Amino acid sequence: MPRKKSGVAMRTNCSATIYNKYVVAGAEKYQRAVLVAVAWENRKGSNIIRSGLLAADSVVVYVPFSIGTNYVAPRAWQALETKTGYWTLQIDDVMVKGTVTDEISAEFTMTALKAKYDDVVRIKSVDTMDMGSVTMRHFQVGAS
Repeated sequence: MPRKKSGVAMRTNCSATIYNKYVVAGAEKYQRAVLVAVAWENRKGSNIIRSGLLAADSVVVYVPFSIGTNYVAPRAWQALETKTGYWTLQIDDVMVKGTVTDEISAEFTMTALKAKYDDVVRIKSVDTMDMGSVTMRHFQVGAS
């Protein structure tokens, strides 16, 4: 007897804005893209070390494959001449919870972005979760 397909999809709670970093003539540049439906989890914690307390706050962002129509793998994305309209997930890129329209430039720097928004994180890991039902496949992004 064939299995009944589940209509269950990943539950998302917000949008996120990603700033993909690339280098042109030795200068860091950022390409912005809005990911319309992700599951964003803030994790608060601390580690105790000999010298005292060390913050261990982290973020996990679940990015469903279903929103990835313009997703390009990191090396292929770096090789694109025109990056507009495409996005990737790579270590050290920056994510912000919510839809952000600010572009990183000489006038609006990464420091200004971090000062303006509460949830600005740097990607530390990207895991591809491509098993299970099509509606549950996603990238799991670790950040802090």
